[in-house]
Amino acid sequence: MKGQMVSEMTLEQLAARSGVAADKIITYTEAGLLPCKDAHATFSADDQYWLDMVNCFLENGSSVEDLKDLMPLCEQCATTY
Repeated sequence: MKGQMVSEMTLEQLAARSGVAADKIITYTEAGLLPCKDAHATFSADDQYWLDMVNCFLENGSSVEDLKDLMPLCEQCATTY
């Protein structure tokens, strides 16, 4: 699968590709931190990008609560440019 663009992924596929556990992805999705707001829907490459960003913030000391305010602002900026 390496080198191929994946247009849609299941939760399990996203977890495998990102290295983030599926239960954490569900938590992040339910908290509104990813563009995809339904953890049982399919995920896109955009969702993986945002998941990587969320994971980076969390690994560097931010909390899920901190990101509930920050990520919508990041999404808004991303759609503006």
